Parts: sequence; structure tokens; C-alpha cells
Amino acid sequence: MFRPAEIVVIKDVAEEPVTLRILSRCAGVSVRFVKTNHPNDIKGASSVLSSVDGLTQRIAAGKKIMALVSTTDAIGVFTMPDPRMGCPHFMKLVLVSNGCPYHCEWCFLQGTYRDLFSFMAVRVRFDQIKKKILSFLRKPANRSKIILFNNGELQDSMALEHLTGAAETFIPFFGKLPNAYLFLLTKSDNVEFILDLPHNGHTILAWSLNAAEVSQEFEIGAPSFENRLWAARQAQDAGYRVRIRLDPIVPLPGWERMYATAIGEIFAKISPERVTLGTLRFEENFYRNRHAIIGERHPGSRLLREMERMQPMLPPMEVPTGKRTRQGAAATKVSVGKFSYPQELRAEIFRFAISEIRKHFRGPVALCKETADLWRAVGLDPHRCECVCQHDFADITTHPVGAESEKNARQIP
Repeated sequence: MFRPAEIVVIKDVAEEPVTLRILSRCAGVSVRFVKTNHPNDIKGASSVLSSVDGLTQRIAAGKKIMALVSTTDAIGVFTMPDPRMGCPHFMKLVLVSNGCPYHCEWCFLQGTYRDLFSFMAVRVRFDQIKKKILSFLRKPANRSKIILFNNGELQDSMALEHLTGAAETFIPFFGKLPNAYLFLLTKSDNVEFILDLPHNGHTILAWSLNAAEVSQEFEIGAPSFENRLWAARQAQDAGYRVRIRLDPIVPLPGWERMYATAIGEIFAKISPERVTLGTLRFEENFYRNRHAIIGERHPGSRLLREMERMQPMLPPMEVPTGKRTRQGAAATKVSVGKFSYPQELRAEIFRFAISEIRKHFRGPVALCKETADLWRAVGLDPHRCECVCQHDFADITTHPVGAESEKNARQIP
């Protein structure tokens, strides 16, 4: 199990129960105290981060640092900025920003946080976060809705559980809420702390899986494919709703054999209620900086050769950001969706995976961050996206972009 090399504590939360729990479970770990949540103060207090130089070194070193912070801005709406990428919005529950101790070569957090937040920031004021959730649910517009809170967007939901006790705290909390559900996404096998909790069917656990050979090569430090399946089975036996995310599928030589084997083993050991598929894809900033982010951390990685096969998924388009310029005008940015394999190859990958899945399972299958056209090309209905991160389903063809819609996005020649 993960154990940090150093803990930085904001003084305001030094006596919080979660802080005391983490410190008691990390006896002997160096602890530093700072006055503010400002990332520069946290990095300046860290002897580990102060001892390294360069972006990739700080990304790697930050995986060893836990910052226990006072902020309680843990809930918010995730919306895909580019309306052409099918991804329904959802409620985020961010208890740990940049919160994963694993070193997966393709992890988007390497490009999202980079040098600014090169540490795992744990929001330890759980009681205040609960109050914010309850306040949100009490709003008139939300009282009659079923709302799923996604805890897996910026963190691995279970990898730090032995230290934070987050799932142990929030699973029973959500179990008492009539219209709210908790979604936990993980690569961890760290489930022993939640098996006997009163979840009342209001927690959904999803495992991010990959073919065993692919996982072993690229998901560095994460539990094996077999151990994750074992954990999913334990959770299912404890009555949890279990889902699977097979993502990213990487078409290395022999990929059909590897993924057919993985799919067969998944359904031989568990009965997931949904499956979401995705192919290897990257934000443009990550893609442009791949040699610095991946090449320096993982010299000789085959991932760089895979990325040479990629191209923009979509033509350049200006999309609204939801922000304003200093002059007060609506801000936009140019988007190409993401960088991935050509559409023909992505369609081939998805058709193969869906065909293998249908040998065992007739339930919902969805695609992660794909176009409606590709959904249709592989025989799926984009009007009914039953992704693992949705409680029911969503129509990705009417995906909002903040207060704007697809008709307001201007395509660039």
C-alpha cells in the first residue's frame, strides 16, 4: 500500500480528524506545516520537491507528497468543453486533487497539473464537504433528481483509502441519501476497508482495467489485472454495484488476442452491470509535450511510437470556455477534440471489443469521449449513453458547452 515520503499540512487543518488519522497511519514520515493552501507555499515547504529540478522530476516527486489542505471546494459540474466529443456532464466530488500514486505512462494528470500542483492535495474537512453536498441536494431544482457524484475524475478513488478513510466515511453517508449516489473509479485492489459498510446500494464501484500485458507495461505501480478483478469480485460479493471501464485500449501487435483474453476473464469472474470502452487519446497540450512528459520519465517507451500514429480527432474549432476576457467578452479556445488514432482504426478497435463483449454480456456498452458519428458506426446509440459514470443514461448529441451549445461553436477552415 502507498506510503508518502512527506506530508505537508496546512496549519488550519492540523487538528482535523482526517489529518490526525493520516498522520497516525504515517508514523515516521516527515511532516511540514505551512500557513496557506497556495501551491508555491506547499512546494516551498517540501524538502522532496525542493531537492529536484525540471518538470518531469517534479511530476515524479509529487507522487510521493501528500498535502493536507483546508479548501472545501469539492463539488462541481464537469462539462466536456468541445461539444463534438460525446461526454455527458456529471457532478464531480473531488476529495483529492491530482490524487493518484501510480505512474501510468498515459495519465492525463501529468499534463493537467504538471508543475503547478505537483503533489496530492487531500481535502480533509469531510464534515464541511458533507454539508456542501446536502446544501446542493436541498436546492429546489435538485430535490426531485437522482444525482450521481463522480469521485474518479481527478483521483483514484481507492488507492489512498487506507490513509484517508474517504470511502469509509462517504459510503455510509450516501447510503442514507434518498436521491444521491456515489461513484468510485479505481485501479486499486484496496477494498478491505469498505466490504462491510452499509452502502444501501447507493455506491457504484468501477474498475479501470486493461489487457494484462498492456497494464504490466504501461500502468506502472498499479495493481495487476488479476488483483483488480479479485477486488471487483470482493466488492460484488459485498453487494456493491460493479462496473468496468476497459480503457485505454492500445492496438499493439497481438492486441486482438490480448483484449479477447481480458474480456473473457472479466466476465468469467464478475458480472458488471455496465462497460465503457475507450482508445488511447491525449489532450493537445500533453500530445505536443509528449517527449518531455513521457520520454524523460520513461525512456524508450513504446507509447511514444504509438503516439506517432495519432492525429487530431476533429477539425479545429473555436469553442466557448465559459470564461470572460479582461475586456468582458466571452472567451474561446481552439479545440481539435483530442489526439488519437484515425477514426477507421478506432472503429475497428471498438467493433472488435463490442463483439467480444457480446459473447458474454447483453447489457449497456458505451464509448468514452467519442463522437456521435463513431457511436453510430459501431452500432451504438448516442442518444442513450449508458456510461459507467451515469446513473441512468444521457443523450450525447445534445451535449451542452457551459451556457453555449454546439450551434454557437465556430469551425475554423
